[in-house]
Amino acid sequence: MFREGARRAYFKNLDGLFPDFRPRATFNFDNHPHWFIGHMSKGKTKIMKRLKDVDVVLEVRDARAPFSSAQTDMLFDLGPEVKRLVILNKADLVTPTVGMQAQTLIEEAGTPCLLTNAAQNKNLVKIKNFAMDNCRSKYPRTLGLMLMVIGLPNVGKSTIINGLKSVAFSTARKQGKDSKLVSGMKWTQARAYGEPGVTRDVNFFQLANKPRLYCYDTPGVSLLKVKIDPERNTKLALLKTMPDHMAGEMYLADYLLYRLNKAQLFDYIDHLDLPGPTDDVRYLCSHVSALLAHRKQVQLYFSRPTDGAKFFIEQFREGHLGKLCLDHIPGPDEMRKLRQLRTQAEPPGPWGPPCYPSAPLGLELDDLRNPKSGMK
Repeated sequence: MFREGARRAYFKNLDGLFPDFRPRATFNFDNHPHWFIGHMSKGKTKIMKRLKDVDVVLEVRDARAPFSSAQTDMLFDLGPEVKRLVILNKADLVTPTVGMQAQTLIEEAGTPCLLTNAAQNKNLVKIKNFAMDNCRSKYPRTLGLMLMVIGLPNVGKSTIINGLKSVAFSTARKQGKDSKLVSGMKWTQARAYGEPGVTRDVNFFQLANKPRLYCYDTPGVSLLKVKIDPERNTKLALLKTMPDHMAGEMYLADYLLYRLNKAQLFDYIDHLDLPGPTDDVRYLCSHVSALLAHRKQVQLYFSRPTDGAKFFIEQFREGHLGKLCLDHIPGPDEMRKLRQLRTQAEPPGPWGPPCYPSAPLGLELDDLRNPKSGMK
């Protein structure tokens, strides 16, 4: 039970052993989850005040939703002297091909991008290299370089700060007693527990002494609700940028099952000891809750599907049900068509269209600092 990385069911489907199974063509978005609480509004105000002192903005996104998890509400006021780096965190939970495609699209739009796995300190040293090679400190004799992490809740901002400090201390140990990299620094870590809303205030951390490197840790600020796009917030809820009860465990499990079947990722069949693929989320969750009760050797008089839904969702978040990217990654032809439509369209206005042809959220065809500018 719960074997990791099982691919047997996927190849069964390719061989035609599930010929009668037809996944749902559409999903009924009858819920629009949203989460915006008091500390986010206060944190947003503090972030905007401190942006004037920052040399580098690290925008952290979840690689499983590289466009939907973009923090687009607070980046229009960046000055030309502030450098921006997009960090696609948790890149180990998507395939390398998908990760590289998303990185290429973001870089082609004019924004540097980096794939990381902060939980294992992978590629974090490149963040420091980017800051040192591309930025000039506003206060070189006193403070040094100032960084700030910005992003949605629970995308790994605090984990990245802890990882950067861990890398600095590890490098100092290898350099020996004469190393001044972390001289006088305290081993103070940011709070990171894998839950949304843990960081509730703007905190300040030193990442290195020579060269001097500091970073603001900021609270995750949720995006404003878009009534015409309920799927965006459903994706974000599935990635745990908000508490599960805000969307409903059964609703999230149903959406996850829909996406896994649509992508033909049938790892969940072997992983959950199912006889075959299914579109019935209540059957799946009742089956899982019964298996959990059997494993705990508890006599079950009635099943609680929500327990099975929670387990099902957590298995996906830990990467046991396959590597699924929730965002559509446009191909070169699609991007060429989007840019062509943007060029040919009349400017928005009273006599023109209400807006430019839409692009995926987080994939800016124009310069984010100047929304009215032309294409790159």
